[in-house]
Amino acid sequence: MVLSITGLGMVTSVGLDVVQACASLRAGLTRPRQLVYFPVLDEESQERVPLMGHPIQGFTDGFGPVGRWIRLARGGVDDLLSLGQVPGREDSDFWRRTGLIWVGPVLDESRFMEARQLRPDVLTSTFCLQLKKALELPLVSDCHAIHQGHAGMAAALQYASRQLSRSAVDRFLIVAMDSYLDMLSLEWLQSHRRLKSPDVPVGLMPGEAAACILVESPLSARRRGITPQASVSAASVGQEQDLFVTQRPRVGQVLADTIVDVLTKAPGPTGAFQGDILSDLNGEVWRASEWGHARVRLGDRLDESHRLVISGTSLGDTGAASGAVALCVAVRSFLRKYASSSRSLVVSSSEHGWVGAFVVSAEA
Repeated sequence: MVLSITGLGMVTSVGLDVVQACASLRAGLTRPRQLVYFPVLDEESQERVPLMGHPIQGFTDGFGPVGRWIRLARGGVDDLLSLGQVPGREDSDFWRRTGLIWVGPVLDESRFMEARQLRPDVLTSTFCLQLKKALELPLVSDCHAIHQGHAGMAAALQYASRQLSRSAVDRFLIVAMDSYLDMLSLEWLQSHRRLKSPDVPVGLMPGEAAACILVESPLSARRRGITPQASVSAASVGQEQDLFVTQRPRVGQVLADTIVDVLTKAPGPTGAFQGDILSDLNGEVWRASEWGHARVRLGDRLDESHRLVISGTSLGDTGAASGAVALCVAVRSFLRKYASSSRSLVVSSSEHGWVGAFVVSAEA
């Protein structure tokens, strides 16, 4: 099923709302800051220097992982409600027919102390209750959790498309958030030499963000008299067996197959894809290598004129939020008319093996 996009919200280090954030990303603005609480060794000078990252300063300061997720989610939903196209919290009839999907990081016990203490399944159920309470929306359906890292947004869109054709709800609120800026996440990244630092020039810069998207069937949007901002015409997810942590090279086969699958499913012009490709490339060699191999395998399925858009250059790596951030960027580029065509392709790749892709279309 084609999904109509009828609401957006976002919180990032370059803007606390989707309009400001996407304008900043278009302009190439960036606000890296010293993470004074996490020094790293400069091997040349033998001095400890603060790691550089992309925190949302003054917004998530002092919170641990779960507190950051709640703070980010609430900020994204508040932004979505403030734009006016979505009914407010007082409209109980609307929200009672709205499902909730939480897109979060893989609950790796080596990264999250909470997952070790509570077990991932208990942490998930506990957090879903906290999330529904924090959002203060009269939601009655259960929260569906997706923990596939960077590929989580593609999986969420796939799930929403399947469920809307046979569910009691008319729409889904997808809330994606992640942060690599708590101490344990930074230590986990450092243990795998993934952080960009004086002695690791090809690592990632840790970031954090939340993005919220309201999707519904075209019929539901018409019943409400709403003109969708854009649509998702197809989504696909695959799983690579060669995980980053195994140190085996990712040769891009599964990512290429996933992209071919989504381009085949998506209605629209046949032939090579023309438009923006929004990628979660983050400065790490393994991810760049995977994309390079996939690009070669795709051959003439992608037109040479395509434009690669990488939000990570401004935001750092935003983890499980990256796919939702890319969707917001694509939709805003249609509305502001700076997209290179009427379709955009979002591609994602997680260190835990999940890969995803989906097509966003200006035609609603």
